[in-house]
Amino acid sequence: MADTLFRQWTMLRYIPRQPRRIKTSELTAKLVGEGFDISARTVERDLDKLSSAFGYTADTEGRTHYWYWPADFKAIDIPGLEPNTALAFNLAERHLTNLLPPATLDLLSPYFQRAREVLDTDTRQPLHHWADKIRAIGSGPQLASPAIDTVIQRVMYTALLHEKRVTIQYVPRNEAGPKEYEFSPLGLVSREGVLYFVGPLWTYENVVQLALHRIQAVTPRDLSAHRPEGFDLDEYIEREKGFSYPTGAGTIALEIEMDHHVAQHLDERPLSRDQKIAGIPDGRVSVSASVTDTDDLIWWLLGLGDSIKVIKPTRLRDRIVEALQQTLAQYGRQTTV
Repeated sequence: MADTLFRQWTMLRYIPRQPRRIKTSELTAKLVGEGFDISARTVERDLDKLSSAFGYTADTEGRTHYWYWPADFKAIDIPGLEPNTALAFNLAERHLTNLLPPATLDLLSPYFQRAREVLDTDTRQPLHHWADKIRAIGSGPQLASPAIDTVIQRVMYTALLHEKRVTIQYVPRNEAGPKEYEFSPLGLVSREGVLYFVGPLWTYENVVQLALHRIQAVTPRDLSAHRPEGFDLDEYIEREKGFSYPTGAGTIALEIEMDHHVAQHLDERPLSRDQKIAGIPDGRVSVSASVTDTDDLIWWLLGLGDSIKVIKPTRLRDRIVEALQQTLAQYGRQTTV
C-alpha cells in the first residue's frame, strides 16, 4: 500500500501545469526511471482514478491522452503551508517578481495565492500584518519603474537561462530610433527599479549594459551565448564598478572636509577599509579613504552640497568646482573660486 501511494504521488509530481502537458507513455517512462516496476496500463488506470479527486485533466487526441494541471489550479500543500513559509512566499511575490523568469513565476503563482490565503485566514496571527509593516525603498525621489513588454521579457529571460544569443532592436540613450544588435545576455541586474542585461554584442570581448525597457523587439537565435574570457558578473559589478561608471582614473586617495553631523554615517558605513576620520580646528572633520573614481562618487559629493569640501585629489576637486559653476550659471549666478 505504501509503495502504491508513493508511486502515485511521484506520478502526480510529473504532471505539468497548463499549457504544458504529458503523455501517459512519457509518465510511465519517468516512473520506470524512478525505479518503479509499472506498466502503461496501470499508469493509465491510476491517472483516471485520481483525476476526479485531485482535479487534473487530459486532452484526448486519437488514442493518446495528454495530462496536465489547469493553469489556475491551487497548490497542494502537504504538509500545510506554515505561516512563516507563507510570509516568505508573500515577500518574494512583492519584491522578486521582476527578477524571476516568467516561466518560474507561472509555476510559483499557485503558491503565492496559497500564501495569501494562509496569511488572510487568521487575522490574529502575529505574521498576518507583517507584510504591511516592512518596505524596501531607495534614496532620492521614488521614480516609477519603466514599462516592460512581458513578451520581450520572457524571450530575454529564456535566452539568459539557456545561454543563447538574441537579435534585438534596441533604442540607445539619446538616440531617436532603434538599432539592431546581436547580443549574448550573461547577467541580469536590478538597479533603482530598472532591469539591465549585461553581456557582449556579437563576439566582442567587452560587455555592455542594456536596459530591458529599451528593447523594442527580440528574436531568439539558435547560437550559444558568447562569453568573454574570465567574465564574472560579481567581478564586473564590484571590482570593475560596471554600474558606477568609472572615469578611468582608477583608485584615488580621497580627502574631504565635512560637517561633523554629516560625517557620522561614515562611522557606520565607511567609504573604504582604510578610511580615517579626524577632527580639524574649525570644528569639522577630515575624512580620507581610498576609493574608485566614478561618476557615482561625483554625484554623491555633489549631493552633500555645502556640508562638504573636496581637498584632494586636485583633479577631482576641479571637477566638483566646474560642476558647481555650471549649476550656478543655470540660475544666472557667477562666482569665483
